[in-house]
Amino acid sequence: MESAAPRYASSASLILDRETEAGLPEVRSMRLFGVEPRSAELATGFELTDGRFPKSGRELTLDGAAAEGAGLKIGDEVTLGTPAGPREAKVVGLLRIPGGSFGGLAFGMVPLPFVQDAFDKPDQISGIAVEAGEGVPVGELRERLDRGLGEGLQAERSETRTQAVTGQLQGFRLALLFFAGTALFVGAFLVFNALSMTVLERTRELGMLRALGSTRAMIARSVILEAALLGIFGSILGVLFGYGMAKGLVYLFGRAFLFEITTLILSPFALVSAVCVGVAVTVVAALLPALRAGRVSPVEAMRSRAGGGGRRRASRLAPVIGLALAGVGVPWIYYLARNLSADLDGLVYASGIAGVIAAFLGVSLLIPVLVRPLAALFSPILRLLFGVEGRMAAANATRNRGRTALTASALMVGISLVVAFAALGGSLLGSIRDYLDDSLGSDYVVQPTQQTSDAGFNASLPEKVQAIEGVESTTSIVSSFRRSGEKVDIVFGVDGNYPGIFRTDFAPGTPKDAFGTLDEGGALIGKQLAESRKLGVGDEIELAGPRGKKKYPIEGVLENDLIGGGSGVYLSKRALARDFNETESEFLAVKAEPGSDREALSDGIGRVLRDYPQFTLYSNAEWKARIEGDFNRQYVFFYAIMGVSVAVSAFGVVNTLSMSVFERTREIGILRAIGTTRLQVGRLIIDEGVVISLIGCLVGVVLGSLLGYLFVQGSGAGGFEIEFYYPRLPALAALFSGLFIGVFAGLLPARSAARKAIVEAVGYE
Repeated sequence: MESAAPRYASSASLILDRETEAGLPEVRSMRLFGVEPRSAELATGFELTDGRFPKSGRELTLDGAAAEGAGLKIGDEVTLGTPAGPREAKVVGLLRIPGGSFGGLAFGMVPLPFVQDAFDKPDQISGIAVEAGEGVPVGELRERLDRGLGEGLQAERSETRTQAVTGQLQGFRLALLFFAGTALFVGAFLVFNALSMTVLERTRELGMLRALGSTRAMIARSVILEAALLGIFGSILGVLFGYGMAKGLVYLFGRAFLFEITTLILSPFALVSAVCVGVAVTVVAALLPALRAGRVSPVEAMRSRAGGGGRRRASRLAPVIGLALAGVGVPWIYYLARNLSADLDGLVYASGIAGVIAAFLGVSLLIPVLVRPLAALFSPILRLLFGVEGRMAAANATRNRGRTALTASALMVGISLVVAFAALGGSLLGSIRDYLDDSLGSDYVVQPTQQTSDAGFNASLPEKVQAIEGVESTTSIVSSFRRSGEKVDIVFGVDGNYPGIFRTDFAPGTPKDAFGTLDEGGALIGKQLAESRKLGVGDEIELAGPRGKKKYPIEGVLENDLIGGGSGVYLSKRALARDFNETESEFLAVKAEPGSDREALSDGIGRVLRDYPQFTLYSNAEWKARIEGDFNRQYVFFYAIMGVSVAVSAFGVVNTLSMSVFERTREIGILRAIGTTRLQVGRLIIDEGVVISLIGCLVGVVLGSLLGYLFVQGSGAGGFEIEFYYPRLPALAALFSGLFIGVFAGLLPARSAARKAIVEAVGYE
């Protein structure tokens, strides 16, 4: 071993002199490292760019990005928020963080004794950075360290920690890939529809080529080559547009998750992959139209007018295949939702995404059967709103059910995702709101001001709040993550006041005074954890700690374990401090005495919090509003992504209507010749777009409602039951969006149809 560097890392806050709009000090989340001067760089991996590392006293070396954002420089005095209250420090140096800023989080180094004193961790460290000596294999050094450290401690390579962080982001990456795959799925529908109509319009041209000696293979290859060229062109445009959209999504991500992304990286691999995937999807979507083009009969094609072959009867097998795909996809979606918390590997997730796509494809194959009855359903409404043009538009939509179904299917995918995620999000938020209304007996809540902060406070803050006149009781929660191999447990330390402020529901077999047994060394666990590990009252749960593994008898099972998501382990605060050195809380609930002066009480708590500016006092109503606002803000990001597929589908409606106008040129000319005005022709085309859009939106709302229900029922199978709340407003908005999409998508084709000259249109062949 060449050298070793101890450190103590903990969450803190950087409290600035400037104020927010609410008149409170501006607070930024911070990761504070206590280090020894001679090994500071090894302990953290941070590079010094100016000044020096901290040596003693209250010196602080701050990362350059945070210093620049806060307007700080070497020599400035700053205030650090610690569990015991604010501590003053002096900036003596600036750092460069490898990889740049991390979501707006500030990083700082102070002397190790400073952190140990401020965080009440005397003679404690949280980690040791080790550098292998020359010629010593890293693997061999790790084995030596593991043997020497003993139970409860383990050696870990820095690459392993990076991989762990990457693994935590894997779920989010999969979600983004799912939405990207959905957009490609919608695009494949549009390509297939466009090329099918193109082949149809070029029937006579293809027949002439066949008569001149072109083989079926040559015709099919020409269509595929045309699709490939379109795919290349479209993919390049997509990359350019995607880069611009990525910048917008990065900004939106920062607003939604309060996580700043400072650098947008577009790797050559991503560029090449995007173009290759775009071309591949286009070519695959073009295969069936290409085969159809190759099967064109020369004699029959020479006799056909454009559009003459449009009345192709759909295969009778399509609805059967559609039912089979939906019948397989929907149950698998439910299974995946039930196991979202399990350790599912990439193949299982991929098969789950395939199940969603199978459901979409299955419903798409069923839509041609639904076109006629749905058009008949909309016909009276359209006639009432748009007159005779509305009734004609409903009839025209059924003339080529396959084309209408393809266009509506692309729109259905985006709408169904919006409704499904609205149902899942609304149900989760509604269930949390109901739980808080029924279970939270406090009147005030104290939490970090910075929403992404995990800054904590020690026992002095609850004691000061408890001493305020009008306070009946307080309870705070200490939390810790314990890892043993691949298994991770979230452990909470609670006090005797917890069951008096939080209503608790126990599973059968749990004694009513189960929380009272925690001081005797027992544990409570969430329902989902109990079911997944086959644990019950009387069993023992083993947790890994710095002093080795500890076993705790299970005294009860919680059915409404909200804060632990059904997988929490509850110990007494004394046990958590003794066995895991965890003493800091991030949440304080305050219960007021009946009849107390609430205004005076909140003022009293506010005076205490002046020494803790990194924390804010919320009434129960304000806290619930904050949770709801955070939740809705994060969902906006996903709605924006899903909106892309809806927008792409709208282009499909434009394409279908444009081809329909071209195909019916002669028919439009005859209508104009018998007295139909240009305005009426334009309204007829727009009404057709409305019919197609309404069909897609209606089916999308129905399918999205089913998917949302499955997600909610599956996700509620664990410890915290989720009640299904139907998303009425999103569903109505999705239906009304069909009107807007149809109208705006039909404007350009309607204008083209209305401007056709009568004589030229009537003579069109």
